[in-house]
Amino acid sequence: MLAVSNKCRYGLTAVLTLAGHYDKGLLQIKEIAARDGISRPFLEQIFNRLGRAGIVTSVRGNRGGYRLAVAPAHLSALAVLQVLGGEIEIQSQPPAPHDAVGWLFGEAEQRVKETFNISLAELLKKQKQLQECFVYQI
Repeated sequence: MLAVSNKCRYGLTAVLTLAGHYDKGLLQIKEIAARDGISRPFLEQIFNRLGRAGIVTSVRGNRGGYRLAVAPAHLSALAVLQVLGGEIEIQSQPPAPHDAVGWLFGEAEQRVKETFNISLAELLKKQKQLQECFVYQI
């Protein structure tokens, strides 16, 4: 079974929050943690890794915080997931010739990568569409 870790899911959620705030200044980690329901220490670990990969930058100090280092249109969800969880891999070795099951796993792996290869700008657009469709009924 292909499972995405909490680190990957929370990291992508937090990066999407930063993408929605792109060009609007810095966001403090406590604000992101509260907004996205992520523990602050866990989010600090995630942002440390994303910072080393050049995906987020931080500014220290009283008015400091985090921001995306790359424009949302130029950063994919796949890139974030690969930094946080490693390469997406469904099979660990190439299939043998005439191996239909190996071929199937290879196809699945390719489609998963294609699905996650969405830019953060596109993912933000989808999020806004989904939020507009969400209607509270009493």
